[in-house]
Amino acid sequence: MKTKDKKFTASLSAIKERPIISIIYIIVALGVPYLLNYIFLPAWNIHSGGFWCYVFIIFIFETLLSWSILALSDYCGISFLEDILEPIFVIFAGLSAVWIIFGIITSLHSSVLFRAKSYSDLVTIEEGDFSQDIQTLSTVEEAENFSLLDIETASRLGNRTLSELKKVSQYEVTNEYNLISYGDKKYRISPLEYSGIFSAFNNGSIPGYVMVDSESKEANFIESDEIKYAPSAIFSKDLKRHLRKEYPTYIFDKFQFDIDDSGKPYYIAPVLKSTIGLFGGKMVDSFVVVNATTGDCEEYSPEDLPKWIDHAYSLDYLMSLAEYNYKYSNGFWNTWFSKKDVKYLSYSYKGEQIDNDNEDSAQFQGYNSLSTSDGVQFFTCVVSASNDESALGFILANSRTGEIKFYDCNGAEESSAQVQAESLYQNYGYTSSYPLIVNVQGVPTYAITLKDKSKIDKAYALINVENYTIASSGETLESAFEDYIQKISGDENVVTNSETDTTMTANGVITELYQVSQDGTTQFLFMLSGDENLYISSLSNNSWQVRMTVGTQVSIEYHLSESENGIGVVSKIEF
Repeated sequence: MKTKDKKFTASLSAIKERPIISIIYIIVALGVPYLLNYIFLPAWNIHSGGFWCYVFIIFIFETLLSWSILALSDYCGISFLEDILEPIFVIFAGLSAVWIIFGIITSLHSSVLFRAKSYSDLVTIEEGDFSQDIQTLSTVEEAENFSLLDIETASRLGNRTLSELKKVSQYEVTNEYNLISYGDKKYRISPLEYSGIFSAFNNGSIPGYVMVDSESKEANFIESDEIKYAPSAIFSKDLKRHLRKEYPTYIFDKFQFDIDDSGKPYYIAPVLKSTIGLFGGKMVDSFVVVNATTGDCEEYSPEDLPKWIDHAYSLDYLMSLAEYNYKYSNGFWNTWFSKKDVKYLSYSYKGEQIDNDNEDSAQFQGYNSLSTSDGVQFFTCVVSASNDESALGFILANSRTGEIKFYDCNGAEESSAQVQAESLYQNYGYTSSYPLIVNVQGVPTYAITLKDKSKIDKAYALINVENYTIASSGETLESAFEDYIQKISGDENVVTNSETDTTMTANGVITELYQVSQDGTTQFLFMLSGDENLYISSLSNNSWQVRMTVGTQVSIEYHLSESENGIGVVSKIEF
């Protein structure tokens, strides 16, 4: 045998004395790569970090294999194998070192440390129109029909429906409860999964899913065609394994559960493509829609998705794009030192307690979902790097189109509004839900549900975003709405009713103009040429009102106050 390095010779001698160890090493080295591929299902794609880890492990085990056979052959006196196996050992050892070094270099090249600007440019965040995009509450009837059903309440209601199942212990409901449109109503929907590997063995399919009506809060277990392909299934019915067989090179993001117009269950699998270096900037390139019953797959581009799909893009994916945009626009090191123009999302702090000294305090979830004219949106606030408990505005991220919009609205961030809402019922110990943003007659407002210790909705609160000391509450959202309208308008009789209130229009040149502050809200009072009415308009109707002067031409929509003749309360103003 040729002269070897002393350390190598010592290790080789130790193995030679125990041939059974070499045999075990050989079996493990041959079986582990196959087993790892079956269990972890890495994408066979050079842009996948999982693929690089998998290949590195193969190199390590093949190095171990050649070393073990070399030691075993020397023990058995088969000297002719040594000249063949020793170079193989060196080759695999070298490949392992080269592979890991190259992987580290390319990872750094793809990282935000060196490519911060590229990450910031992954998505363009557009300016949204608050008055057009955000659901309005202008009448008592609209408040009565407005849904504040959050994930926590939906989960509590939906989980009870499992009692209808014969094998209730075999299944559990996931905690997704995504908001969807189905028919002409809104629901929170969540799939069932196997409760464990043994329940997957004992049952060939999942019997259905859970739907909770957002308005009536009625929860139902929906029996459907047998759901055979799911993330919790095993062997060939495992959803990821099924997709990996059909698309071995695809890198998938989180699977989304949805139903079509007839209630059939599907999983939507976003396909990611690297856009920064070898590994970084993964963007959704297409979607694979999987029939959860038959396993049939069909791939769509983002523009060609079926209309019934509400959830295509995952929450984490959309929030990460927004965070890159707000955090790294001026480079990586700027986020550590000067922090110029650095912003954060409330979503980043999801799961933190509002009061860390109180174990019973509400969880600050950092996001919510709401329905708008453009579909289902994820909502979270944008805050400054100084973390001064104030919001610079908020974003809506469309779960179907992937579009992200920013709404300029300075005021209290969500946790401050939650604390304010809880203070209205401090003697009851209620905890607040994560708020939704609504448009109350042009005023940005947080709508919040207050729950008791059993997580049952007990009260509702409306909190002014610009001035969170302006708050109202009630046992129903309608009563909270009536009180809130009085506070933001200063008119006890300004609450409108869709059956009696008439929206009117007017246009003309401003002849008189006054600006006042009432309960923390800026109001503009003006008169128009040829018109005897005095009009009152909140700043939230249109921020450009600060530039109005006598002589400005305006067009308005308004309704007449019931308490004072000749007073018009403006709901919309254009120049």
